Amino acid sequence: MGIVLEKEGKTVSDATMSACEELGISRSEIDVEVLQKSSKGVLGIGSRNAKVRITVKDENLSEKGLKSKKALEAILGHLVPTYSIGIRENPDRIKLDIRDTNDKGLLIGKRGEMIKALEYIVGKISGRSSEDGREKRISIDVDGYKRRREDKISRLVKDTAKKVRKIQKPISLEPMSASERRMAYIALKREGGVGYETKVERDEKRIIITPHQSRG
Repeated sequence: MGIVLEKEGKTVSDATMSACEELGISRSEIDVEVLQKSSKGVLGIGSRNAKVRITVKDENLSEKGLKSKKALEAILGHLVPTYSIGIRENPDRIKLDIRDTNDKGLLIGKRGEMIKALEYIVGKISGRSSEDGREKRISIDVDGYKRRREDKISRLVKDTAKKVRKIQKPISLEPMSASERRMAYIALKREGGVGYETKVERDEKRIIITPHQSRG
């Protein structure tokens, strides 16, 4: 069953609009059931608001997912002039894809640090008042950046591991963020004949691929 929300307003239209604004969706994305029509009463006595029950048509979307999309839209409205946001959900993650923007560099940041910051802020905002989907993590991408970065890291690990096996000497990779290191560790699991160690240099961490060593 999709998200269900009840709202009141001076009119059915007002109540419906209020529900759409709260969830950050359009009228075409919901079904509306009128629970109570508005009444002016007599001389203002006995007046009552309209009351509606709205159901989100897409049953795969959670309340946190819709609120996270709305929160991201509010943030981007202060940062970039044009953008669009796609949303997908699976059992453990809410994926927000930012597209149609000319400010990709700003939204990605150095080594994806801006994306990481947006994920943290949006997660805090959307999780604060959501019950449905509260346990899901927020994942934000900008025009496929994460996928391209993951492909690049996988190729780097594969090529470096091949060289390490050949020369039998350790080779250090470039400094990486925590999320990039996770990508590298996954790629390293597919490589035989090499191990790795993680070295800390000031505020940066880098992976060193080593020959014939294993690491838990």
